[in-house]
Amino acid sequence: MKLRFYLHSKAANDGRKPVYLSVGIGETRPVRVATGVVVHPHYFNTSAPHIHKNADGATSHNDRLDEIRLLTGRAVRQLEDAGQLSNEALLPKLKEVIAELTGRKSKAGNSRLDELPKEKPLAEQSFRAVYEKWKGEKAGKFSKSYLEKGSQYIDWFEKYDPTITPATVTQSWIDRYTSYLVRDTPLYNNTIHQHINTLRVLMQHAGLVTKWIENDWDHDIEPCYLNQTELEQLMNWEPPTDKRAWQEQKDVFIMRCLTGLRYSDAAALLRPHIKPAVAMNMIRTEQKKTRTAVQIPILPIVQAILDKYSHLPAGQVLPIRSQQITGQRIKEILHAAGIDAPYIRVRYKGTEKHEEILPKWKAAGTHTARHTFGALLARMKLDPIAIKNKMGHKDLKSTMKYTHLEHEDTEKQMLEGWNKLSSGKPEE
Repeated sequence: MKLRFYLHSKAANDGRKPVYLSVGIGETRPVRVATGVVVHPHYFNTSAPHIHKNADGATSHNDRLDEIRLLTGRAVRQLEDAGQLSNEALLPKLKEVIAELTGRKSKAGNSRLDELPKEKPLAEQSFRAVYEKWKGEKAGKFSKSYLEKGSQYIDWFEKYDPTITPATVTQSWIDRYTSYLVRDTPLYNNTIHQHINTLRVLMQHAGLVTKWIENDWDHDIEPCYLNQTELEQLMNWEPPTDKRAWQEQKDVFIMRCLTGLRYSDAAALLRPHIKPAVAMNMIRTEQKKTRTAVQIPILPIVQAILDKYSHLPAGQVLPIRSQQITGQRIKEILHAAGIDAPYIRVRYKGTEKHEEILPKWKAAGTHTARHTFGALLARMKLDPIAIKNKMGHKDLKSTMKYTHLEHEDTEKQMLEGWNKLSSGKPEE
């Protein structure tokens, strides 16, 4: 269903225009109907909330449009469940919805929809019900594992308040809920941030405006990555002969450190993704997470690893294990290879700062390889746009997290600058 509000082309003498509802359900033309709301174009916004707060009656108008959105979604779902969804069946129902909200009698009369069992608006149903509907609608866009991640947050919502629905969430409720998570659970702020993000997504899916929700619980975490010396140390280290799984994981990890592939993309990599180029072979694939096409040069070290596993069946490129096993193997091989420089993990619980010093091998995980690749590109002084393209990011904001990972150059510049100041040399 594609639902939007728009202004009609005809204007009244005072310049105001009627707001119309357009609902597309897959037929050639959408269903269009007047909402009863009239507003000056200067105060109309195509994204919710639609009416600017300075317009007369903005609050009541926005409430009406939100209610129309909710009831329209309900009508479409009921018709769809009954196998009766069509423009012809939907139009009279929409007219009835709007007539009821405006207090005017509908000319449409009774429709077939009146005979269907009535269902609560989605916003008045439980978060679990909304979550199940969201999963059903997004099944074609996201992987099953990604869709199931939200279940843990629903469990927390219900544990704290079994009666909560999207329609009854207020900022006060969110403040009480986050205080509970800080005070009575082992969760840290970045995880709480994900709770509120999930809440917001499901409320939006239920047709509610969520711009008012405050969510400032996240903070940047210094990523765990290997510097060039540590990566070379790992390359030179040889696993025990009886640890075949370690050797395979070492090869996969190094390959990912030098290509920047996420775990999911490495697992999906096939021989046809390897393309010949002028100087060296290239990996040409579309990233699973962002659906962004990337083209990554294959260094001789990486090519040797790929050749080593050319015997794998069905076009498989690498001996990939499950993500859980892979994460554990990475810790084991880095530990055995002596990658144990101190890594400070900083987390916040409410306003309290928690610092933990860990050996780097213990802090490493499946994403460490991608952070390592980003740090290497930054140290090579590649242009941020080039790094963005190699990493497959959709925007430079994501890329900039990697461009400052290597602090060595900054430290040298500061030392040289201090020495220049101390020597009394004039500024150039």
